[in-house]
Amino acid sequence: MKISIIGGGSYLWTFGFVRQFIQSEYLAGAEVMLMDIDPSALDLVGDAARLYNRSHGSRLRIESATSLDRALEGAQFVLVSISTGGLAAMRHDLEIPERYGIRHTVGDTIGPGGWSRAARNIPVFDDLGLRMKRLCPDGWLINVTNPLTVLTRAPQRNHGIRAVGMCPGVENHARMLATLAGAKKGCQPDYIVTGIDHGSWFTQLHADGMDVLGRLKELGYYRSDDRLPSQVETNDPFMAFTANRAVFAMWREIGYMPSISDRHAVENWPWFLANGEEKLPFGIKRTSVAERERHNEERRQRLIAFLKTSDEGALGDMGHGNDPVREVIESLRGHRSFLWGSNYMNMGQIPGFPDGAVVETRCRFDAAGVHPQSSPMPDLLKSIVLPHLCRQEAMIDIALRGSFDELVALVVTDPLCCRLRVGQCREMMRELMTANAHLIPNKRLLEF
Repeated sequence: MKISIIGGGSYLWTFGFVRQFIQSEYLAGAEVMLMDIDPSALDLVGDAARLYNRSHGSRLRIESATSLDRALEGAQFVLVSISTGGLAAMRHDLEIPERYGIRHTVGDTIGPGGWSRAARNIPVFDDLGLRMKRLCPDGWLINVTNPLTVLTRAPQRNHGIRAVGMCPGVENHARMLATLAGAKKGCQPDYIVTGIDHGSWFTQLHADGMDVLGRLKELGYYRSDDRLPSQVETNDPFMAFTANRAVFAMWREIGYMPSISDRHAVENWPWFLANGEEKLPFGIKRTSVAERERHNEERRQRLIAFLKTSDEGALGDMGHGNDPVREVIESLRGHRSFLWGSNYMNMGQIPGFPDGAVVETRCRFDAAGVHPQSSPMPDLLKSIVLPHLCRQEAMIDIALRGSFDELVALVVTDPLCCRLRVGQCREMMRELMTANAHLIPNKRLLEF
Protein backbone atom coordinates (compact mmCIF):
# COMPACT_ATOMS: atom_id res chain seq x y z
CA MET A 1 0.00 0.00 0.00
CA LYS A 2 1.17 3.51 -0.82
CA ILE A 3 0.20 6.55 1.24
CA SER A 4 1.37 9.89 -0.12
CA ILE A 5 1.51 13.07 1.96
CA ILE A 6 1.40 16.16 -0.24
CA GLY A 7 2.93 18.89 1.87
CA GLY A 8 5.22 16.30 3.43
CA GLY A 9 7.58 19.02 4.63
CA SER A 10 4.91 20.45 6.93
CA TYR A 11 6.24 20.99 10.45
CA LEU A 12 2.65 20.92 11.74
CA TRP A 13 1.10 17.87 10.09
CA THR A 14 3.54 15.29 8.78
CA PHE A 15 5.11 14.00 11.96
CA GLY A 16 1.67 13.44 13.49
CA PHE A 17 0.64 11.36 10.50
CA VAL A 18 3.82 9.28 10.64
CA ARG A 19 3.36 8.64 14.36
CA GLN A 20 -0.16 7.40 13.71
CA PHE A 21 0.97 5.05 10.94
CA ILE A 22 3.76 3.58 13.07
CA GLN A 23 1.18 2.73 15.75
CA SER A 24 -0.97 0.78 13.29
CA GLU A 25 -0.58 -2.98 12.99
CA TYR A 26 -2.54 -2.88 9.75
CA LEU A 27 -0.27 -0.38 7.98
CA ALA A 28 2.99 -2.23 8.68
CA GLY A 29 5.08 -2.43 5.52
CA ALA A 30 3.22 0.38 3.75
CA GLU A 31 5.13 2.90 1.66
CA VAL A 32 4.74 6.46 2.95
CA MET A 33 5.79 9.00 0.34
CA LEU A 34 6.49 12.54 1.57
CA MET A 35 6.22 15.14 -1.20
CA ASP A 36 6.95 18.86 -0.93
CA ILE A 37 8.16 21.68 -3.16
CA ASP A 38 10.46 22.93 -0.35
CA PRO A 39 13.50 20.59 -0.44
CA SER A 40 15.00 21.83 2.85
CA ALA A 41 11.80 21.29 4.83
CA LEU A 42 11.25 17.96 3.09
CA ASP A 43 14.76 16.76 3.97
CA LEU A 44 14.43 17.78 7.62
CA VAL A 45 10.99 16.24 8.16
CA GLY A 46 11.86 13.15 6.11
CA ASP A 47 15.10 12.49 7.98
CA ALA A 48 13.38 12.91 11.35
CA ALA A 49 10.49 10.66 10.29
CA ARG A 50 12.89 7.93 9.14
CA LEU A 51 14.89 8.14 12.36
CA TYR A 52 11.69 7.89 14.43
CA ASN A 53 10.54 4.99 12.25
CA ARG A 54 13.79 3.06 12.79
CA SER A 55 13.85 3.74 16.53
CA HIS A 56 10.41 2.13 16.84
CA GLY A 57 11.33 -0.90 14.77
CA SER A 58 8.60 -0.08 12.28
CA ARG A 59 8.45 -1.66 8.84
CA LEU A 60 7.07 1.46 7.19
CA ARG A 61 9.05 2.52 4.13
CA ILE A 62 9.34 6.32 4.23
CA GLU A 63 10.44 7.95 0.97
CA SER A 64 10.71 11.58 -0.14
CA ALA A 65 10.08 13.30 -3.47
CA THR A 66 9.75 16.79 -4.93
CA SER A 67 7.84 15.42 -7.95
CA LEU A 68 4.07 15.46 -7.51
CA ASP A 69 3.54 12.87 -10.24
CA ARG A 70 6.00 10.48 -8.61
CA ALA A 71 4.19 10.88 -5.29
CA LEU A 72 0.76 10.28 -6.78
CA GLU A 73 1.55 7.35 -9.06
CA GLY A 74 -0.17 4.25 -7.72
CA ALA A 75 -1.17 5.83 -4.38
CA GLN A 76 -4.17 4.36 -2.57
CA PHE A 77 -4.37 7.34 -0.20
CA VAL A 78 -3.33 10.94 -0.82
CA LEU A 79 -3.17 13.17 2.26
CA VAL A 80 -2.98 16.89 1.49
CA SER A 81 -1.67 19.48 3.95
CA ILE A 82 -0.47 22.49 1.97
CA SER A 83 -0.84 26.26 1.90
CA THR A 84 -0.19 27.92 -1.45
CA GLY A 85 2.08 30.87 -0.78
CA GLY A 86 2.59 29.88 2.85
CA LEU A 87 2.44 32.35 5.71
CA ALA A 88 3.75 35.20 3.56
CA ALA A 89 0.57 35.03 1.47
CA MET A 90 -1.62 34.53 4.53
CA ARG A 91 -0.26 37.75 6.03
CA HIS A 92 -2.05 39.69 3.27
CA ASP A 93 -5.28 37.74 3.94
CA LEU A 94 -5.31 39.13 7.49
CA GLU A 95 -3.70 42.55 7.24
CA ILE A 96 -5.55 43.94 4.20
CA PRO A 97 -9.09 43.23 5.52
CA GLU A 98 -8.02 44.70 8.88
CA ARG A 99 -7.48 48.04 7.17
CA TYR A 100 -11.15 47.86 6.23
CA GLY A 101 -12.31 47.12 9.77
CA ILE A 102 -12.51 43.30 9.44
CA ARG A 103 -10.37 41.55 12.05
CA HIS A 104 -10.12 37.92 11.02
CA THR A 105 -9.52 35.46 13.84
CA VAL A 106 -8.15 32.81 11.43
CA GLY A 107 -8.91 33.94 7.88
CA ASP A 108 -8.64 30.56 6.17
CA THR A 109 -12.24 29.60 5.32
CA ILE A 110 -14.64 32.46 4.57
CA GLY A 111 -14.64 36.23 4.82
CA PRO A 112 -12.36 38.24 2.50
CA GLY A 113 -9.24 36.45 3.75
CA GLY A 114 -10.81 33.05 3.20
CA TRP A 115 -11.92 33.88 -0.34
CA SER A 116 -8.45 35.21 -1.15
CA ARG A 117 -6.94 31.96 0.13
CA ALA A 118 -9.45 29.98 -1.95
CA ALA A 119 -8.51 31.88 -5.12
CA ARG A 120 -4.92 30.66 -4.94
CA ASN A 121 -5.57 27.16 -3.52
CA ILE A 122 -8.50 25.93 -5.63
CA PRO A 123 -6.48 25.79 -8.89
CA VAL A 124 -3.80 23.74 -7.10
CA PHE A 125 -6.40 21.22 -5.91
CA ASP A 126 -8.05 21.13 -9.32
CA ASP A 127 -4.68 20.24 -10.86
CA LEU A 128 -4.17 17.65 -8.11
CA GLY A 129 -7.51 16.05 -9.01
CA LEU A 130 -6.59 15.98 -12.69
CA ARG A 131 -3.28 14.26 -11.90
CA MET A 132 -4.94 11.76 -9.56
CA LYS A 133 -7.40 10.86 -12.32
CA ARG A 134 -4.41 9.92 -14.48
CA LEU A 135 -2.02 8.42 -11.91
CA CYS A 136 -4.20 6.96 -9.13
CA PRO A 137 -7.86 7.13 -10.22
CA ASP A 138 -9.03 4.76 -7.49
CA GLY A 139 -7.18 6.54 -4.70
CA TRP A 140 -8.79 8.39 -1.81
CA LEU A 141 -7.96 12.05 -1.27
CA ILE A 142 -7.96 12.91 2.45
CA ASN A 143 -7.79 16.67 2.78
CA VAL A 144 -6.85 18.64 5.89
CA THR A 145 -6.12 21.91 4.06
CA ASN A 146 -8.32 24.99 4.45
CA PRO A 147 -10.63 26.23 3.09
CA LEU A 148 -11.58 22.61 3.59
CA THR A 149 -14.97 22.54 1.88
CA VAL A 150 -14.06 24.02 -1.50
CA LEU A 151 -10.70 22.23 -1.67
CA THR A 152 -12.30 18.86 -0.95
CA ARG A 153 -15.08 19.58 -3.43
CA ALA A 154 -13.07 20.69 -6.49
CA PRO A 155 -11.28 17.36 -7.25
CA GLN A 156 -14.46 15.41 -6.56
CA ARG A 157 -16.75 17.62 -8.64
CA ASN A 158 -14.41 18.28 -11.57
CA HIS A 159 -12.54 14.96 -11.84
CA GLY A 160 -14.56 12.31 -9.98
CA ILE A 161 -11.95 11.82 -7.26
CA ARG A 162 -13.13 10.18 -4.03
CA ALA A 163 -12.45 12.88 -1.47
CA VAL A 164 -13.14 13.49 2.21
CA GLY A 165 -12.19 16.46 4.38
CA MET A 166 -11.03 15.90 7.96
CA CYS A 167 -11.15 18.48 10.74
CA PRO A 168 -10.89 17.72 14.48
CA GLY A 169 -12.83 20.80 15.55
CA VAL A 170 -16.28 19.23 15.91
CA GLU A 171 -15.04 16.24 17.92
CA ASN A 172 -12.92 18.48 20.15
CA HIS A 173 -15.81 20.86 20.75
CA ALA A 174 -18.21 18.00 21.54
CA ARG A 175 -15.71 16.62 24.03
CA MET A 176 -15.18 20.02 25.63
CA LEU A 177 -18.91 20.61 26.06
CA ALA A 178 -19.41 17.10 27.46
CA THR A 179 -16.63 17.60 30.00
CA LEU A 180 -17.99 21.01 30.92
CA ALA A 181 -21.38 19.41 31.57
CA GLY A 182 -19.81 16.87 33.93
CA ALA A 183 -19.29 13.79 31.74
CA LYS A 184 -16.51 11.40 32.70
CA LYS A 185 -13.10 12.18 31.31
CA GLY A 186 -12.43 10.21 28.13
CA CYS A 187 -16.06 9.36 27.39
CA GLN A 188 -17.09 9.36 23.73
CA PRO A 189 -19.75 11.99 22.92
CA ASP A 190 -22.63 11.01 20.67
CA TYR A 191 -24.08 13.78 18.55
CA ILE A 192 -25.76 14.96 15.37
CA VAL A 193 -23.96 17.78 13.58
CA THR A 194 -25.16 19.53 10.44
CA GLY A 195 -23.61 22.23 8.27
CA ILE A 196 -20.27 22.98 6.62
CA ASP A 197 -16.71 22.96 7.89
CA HIS A 198 -16.16 25.66 10.54
CA GLY A 199 -19.84 26.52 10.21
CA SER A 200 -21.89 23.58 11.47
CA TRP A 201 -24.25 23.15 14.43
CA PHE A 202 -25.15 20.51 16.98
CA THR A 203 -28.80 19.48 16.95
CA GLN A 204 -28.19 16.72 19.52
CA LEU A 205 -25.32 16.07 21.92
CA HIS A 206 -25.16 13.28 24.52
CA ALA A 207 -22.36 11.80 26.60
CA ASP A 208 -22.12 9.45 29.55
CA GLY A 209 -25.90 8.92 29.52
CA MET A 210 -26.53 12.69 29.74
CA ASP A 211 -28.18 15.29 27.53
CA VAL A 212 -25.15 17.59 27.39
CA LEU A 213 -26.93 20.67 26.07
CA GLY A 214 -29.76 20.30 28.58
CA ARG A 215 -27.27 20.01 31.42
CA LEU A 216 -25.33 23.07 30.25
CA LYS A 217 -28.56 25.05 30.29
CA GLU A 218 -29.13 23.97 33.89
CA LEU A 219 -25.57 25.05 34.77
CA GLY A 220 -26.12 28.51 33.31
CA TYR A 221 -24.12 28.47 30.07
CA TYR A 222 -27.14 29.33 27.95
CA ARG A 223 -26.47 33.07 28.03
CA SER A 224 -25.27 35.97 25.88
CA ASP A 225 -24.00 38.46 28.47
CA ASP A 226 -20.31 37.67 27.88
CA ARG A 227 -19.96 35.86 31.20
CA LEU A 228 -19.44 32.30 32.39
CA PRO A 229 -21.34 30.96 35.41
CA SER A 230 -18.27 29.46 37.07
CA GLN A 231 -14.55 28.95 36.83
CA VAL A 232 -13.85 25.35 35.84
CA GLU A 233 -10.67 23.60 36.94
CA THR A 234 -9.65 20.39 35.17
CA ASN A 235 -6.64 18.65 33.66
CA ASP A 236 -8.46 18.11 30.37
CA PRO A 237 -6.49 20.14 27.77
CA PHE A 238 -9.61 20.86 25.75
CA MET A 239 -11.12 22.67 28.71
CA ALA A 240 -9.03 25.70 27.81
CA PHE A 241 -11.77 26.36 25.27
CA THR A 242 -14.34 27.10 27.99
CA ALA A 243 -13.23 30.69 27.52
CA ASN A 244 -15.10 30.59 24.20
CA ARG A 245 -18.12 32.66 25.11
CA ALA A 246 -19.34 33.81 21.69
CA VAL A 247 -20.72 30.36 20.86
CA PHE A 248 -22.73 30.37 24.10
CA ALA A 249 -24.16 33.74 23.06
CA MET A 250 -25.12 32.39 19.65
CA TRP A 251 -26.69 29.35 21.30
CA ARG A 252 -28.82 31.66 23.46
CA GLU A 253 -29.89 34.01 20.65
CA ILE A 254 -30.26 31.52 17.75
CA GLY A 255 -31.35 28.52 19.82
CA TYR A 256 -28.75 26.07 18.46
CA MET A 257 -25.20 25.37 19.60
CA PRO A 258 -22.37 25.99 17.10
CA SER A 259 -20.20 22.89 16.73
CA ILE A 260 -16.85 24.70 16.63
CA SER A 261 -15.09 27.01 19.08
CA ASP A 262 -15.17 30.80 18.88
CA ARG A 263 -12.03 31.19 16.83
CA HIS A 264 -13.56 29.73 13.66
CA ALA A 265 -17.26 30.13 14.44
CA VAL A 266 -17.32 33.93 14.67
CA GLU A 267 -16.15 34.32 11.06
CA ASN A 268 -19.54 33.05 9.88
CA TRP A 269 -21.49 36.00 11.28
CA PRO A 270 -21.25 39.82 11.13
CA TRP A 271 -21.58 40.60 14.83
CA PHE A 272 -18.13 39.98 16.29
CA LEU A 273 -15.28 40.83 13.90
CA ALA A 274 -16.59 43.53 11.57
CA ASN A 275 -17.23 46.32 14.05
CA GLY A 276 -13.96 48.18 13.45
CA GLU A 277 -12.98 47.95 17.11
CA GLU A 278 -9.43 47.05 18.08
CA LYS A 279 -10.45 44.85 21.02
CA LEU A 280 -12.75 42.00 20.07
CA PRO A 281 -15.75 41.22 22.33
CA PHE A 282 -16.44 38.02 24.30
CA GLY A 283 -12.74 37.38 24.87
CA ILE A 284 -12.29 36.29 21.24
CA LYS A 285 -8.68 35.48 20.39
CA ARG A 286 -7.00 36.00 17.03
CA THR A 287 -4.26 33.82 15.56
CA SER A 288 -1.60 36.09 14.07
CA VAL A 289 0.90 35.23 11.35
CA ALA A 290 3.70 36.07 13.78
CA GLU A 291 2.34 33.46 16.19
CA ARG A 292 2.17 30.87 13.42
CA GLU A 293 5.73 31.69 12.36
CA ARG A 294 6.96 31.32 15.92
CA HIS A 295 5.28 27.93 16.31
CA ASN A 296 6.69 26.76 12.97
CA GLU A 297 10.20 27.70 14.02
CA GLU A 298 9.75 25.95 17.36
CA ARG A 299 8.71 22.77 15.55
CA ARG A 300 11.66 23.05 13.16
CA GLN A 301 14.07 23.37 16.08
CA ARG A 302 12.51 20.32 17.74
CA LEU A 303 13.18 18.23 14.65
CA ILE A 304 16.77 19.46 14.48
CA ALA A 305 17.29 18.60 18.15
CA PHE A 306 15.81 15.14 17.65
CA LEU A 307 18.13 14.43 14.71
CA LYS A 308 21.14 15.52 16.76
CA THR A 309 20.31 13.59 19.92
CA SER A 310 17.82 10.84 18.93
CA ASP A 311 15.99 11.89 22.10
CA GLU A 312 12.26 11.60 21.46
CA GLY A 313 11.65 13.94 24.37
CA ALA A 314 12.84 16.76 22.10
CA LEU A 315 9.81 16.19 19.86
CA GLY A 316 7.20 16.99 22.49
CA ASP A 317 3.74 16.79 20.94
CA MET A 318 4.96 17.31 17.36
CA GLY A 319 2.26 17.00 14.76
CA HIS A 320 -1.41 17.79 14.41
CA GLY A 321 -2.02 14.24 15.51
CA ASN A 322 -5.67 14.43 16.52
CA ASP A 323 -6.94 14.18 12.94
CA PRO A 324 -7.55 10.42 12.83
CA VAL A 325 -6.26 9.64 9.35
CA ARG A 326 -4.92 6.28 10.53
CA GLU A 327 -8.39 5.15 11.59
CA VAL A 328 -9.88 6.40 8.32
CA ILE A 329 -7.33 4.52 6.21
CA GLU A 330 -7.67 1.35 8.27
CA SER A 331 -11.45 1.51 7.91
CA LEU A 332 -11.46 2.14 4.16
CA ARG A 333 -9.08 -0.83 3.83
CA GLY A 334 -11.61 -3.02 5.67
CA HIS A 335 -9.83 -3.49 9.01
CA ARG A 336 -12.38 -1.68 11.19
CA SER A 337 -15.37 0.65 11.24
CA PHE A 338 -14.92 4.22 12.36
CA LEU A 339 -17.29 7.14 13.10
CA TRP A 340 -16.16 10.76 12.94
CA GLY A 341 -17.43 14.26 12.14
CA SER A 342 -16.28 14.63 8.52
CA ASN A 343 -16.77 16.62 5.34
CA TYR A 344 -18.18 14.64 2.43
CA MET A 345 -20.35 15.16 -0.63
CA ASN A 346 -24.04 15.58 0.10
CA MET A 347 -25.88 12.37 -0.73
CA GLY A 348 -29.07 13.48 0.99
CA GLN A 349 -27.69 13.60 4.54
CA ILE A 350 -28.72 17.27 4.70
CA PRO A 351 -32.02 17.53 2.77
CA GLY A 352 -32.46 20.77 0.88
CA PHE A 353 -28.75 21.28 0.27
CA PRO A 354 -27.24 20.90 -3.23
CA ASP A 355 -26.44 17.33 -4.25
CA GLY A 356 -22.69 16.71 -4.22
CA ALA A 357 -21.80 19.82 -2.27
CA VAL A 358 -19.39 19.08 0.57
CA VAL A 359 -21.15 19.21 3.93
CA GLU A 360 -20.15 18.39 7.50
CA THR A 361 -21.95 15.56 9.31
CA ARG A 362 -20.91 12.45 11.16
CA CYS A 363 -19.71 9.76 8.76
CA ARG A 364 -19.00 6.08 9.18
CA PHE A 365 -15.95 4.70 7.38
CA ASP A 366 -15.63 1.03 6.39
CA ALA A 367 -14.55 -1.19 3.50
CA ALA A 368 -17.55 -0.05 1.46
CA GLY A 369 -16.58 3.61 1.69
CA VAL A 370 -17.97 6.66 3.48
CA HIS A 371 -21.51 6.60 4.88
CA PRO A 372 -22.83 9.99 6.06
CA GLN A 373 -25.43 9.98 8.82
CA SER A 374 -28.76 11.65 8.19
CA SER A 375 -28.45 15.13 9.70
CA PRO A 376 -31.44 17.32 8.80
CA MET A 377 -30.91 21.03 9.32
CA PRO A 378 -33.62 23.21 10.91
CA ASP A 379 -34.94 25.86 8.52
CA LEU A 380 -33.66 28.70 10.70
CA LEU A 381 -30.09 27.41 10.42
CA LYS A 382 -30.44 27.00 6.67
CA SER A 383 -30.86 30.76 6.41
CA ILE A 384 -27.37 31.11 7.93
CA VAL A 385 -25.50 28.16 6.43
CA LEU A 386 -26.92 27.74 2.93
CA PRO A 387 -25.73 31.15 1.64
CA HIS A 388 -22.18 30.26 2.71
CA LEU A 389 -22.43 26.93 0.90
CA CYS A 390 -23.75 28.59 -2.26
CA ARG A 391 -20.80 30.99 -2.19
CA GLN A 392 -18.39 28.08 -1.75
CA GLU A 393 -19.88 26.21 -4.70
CA ALA A 394 -19.67 29.34 -6.87
CA MET A 395 -16.12 30.11 -5.74
CA ILE A 396 -14.76 26.97 -7.40
CA ASP A 397 -15.80 28.21 -10.84
CA ILE A 398 -14.73 31.78 -10.09
CA ALA A 399 -11.26 30.73 -8.95
CA LEU A 400 -10.73 28.62 -12.07
CA ARG A 401 -12.45 30.64 -14.81
CA GLY A 402 -14.29 33.61 -13.34
CA SER A 403 -13.67 37.34 -13.50
CA PHE A 404 -12.67 39.86 -10.88
CA ASP A 405 -16.18 41.35 -11.01
CA GLU A 406 -17.66 37.93 -10.22
CA LEU A 407 -15.27 37.56 -7.29
CA VAL A 408 -16.31 40.95 -5.92
CA ALA A 409 -19.99 40.09 -6.33
CA LEU A 410 -19.46 36.94 -4.28
CA VAL A 411 -17.38 38.55 -1.53
CA VAL A 412 -19.65 41.56 -1.09
CA THR A 413 -22.43 39.21 0.07
CA ASP A 414 -20.23 37.69 2.80
CA PRO A 415 -21.50 38.67 6.29
CA LEU A 416 -18.09 40.00 7.35
CA CYS A 417 -18.32 42.61 4.59
CA CYS A 418 -21.73 43.91 5.68
CA ARG A 419 -20.41 47.19 7.11
CA LEU A 420 -18.31 48.18 4.11
CA ARG A 421 -19.53 51.04 1.98
CA VAL A 422 -20.40 50.42 -1.66
CA GLY A 423 -17.12 50.13 -3.56
CA GLN A 424 -14.95 49.38 -0.52
CA CYS A 425 -15.19 45.64 -1.03
CA ARG A 426 -14.01 46.07 -4.62
CA GLU A 427 -10.99 48.05 -3.46
CA MET A 428 -10.19 45.53 -0.70
CA MET A 429 -10.30 42.58 -3.10
CA ARG A 430 -8.19 44.50 -5.63
CA GLU A 431 -5.55 44.88 -2.92
CA LEU A 432 -5.77 41.20 -1.99
CA MET A 433 -5.47 39.98 -5.57
CA THR A 434 -2.60 42.38 -6.29
CA ALA A 435 -0.68 41.30 -3.19
CA ASN A 436 -0.80 37.64 -4.25
CA ALA A 437 -0.89 38.09 -8.03
CA HIS A 438 2.01 35.69 -8.59
CA LEU A 439 -0.04 32.91 -6.92
CA ILE A 440 -3.26 33.45 -8.95
CA PRO A 441 -3.29 31.23 -12.06
CA ASN A 442 -6.60 32.66 -13.31
CA LYS A 443 -5.44 36.01 -14.72
CA ARG A 444 -9.04 37.20 -15.18
CA LEU A 445 -9.05 37.75 -11.42
CA LEU A 446 -6.29 40.31 -11.95
CA GLU A 447 -8.19 42.34 -14.58
CA PHE A 448 -9.52 45.10 -12.32
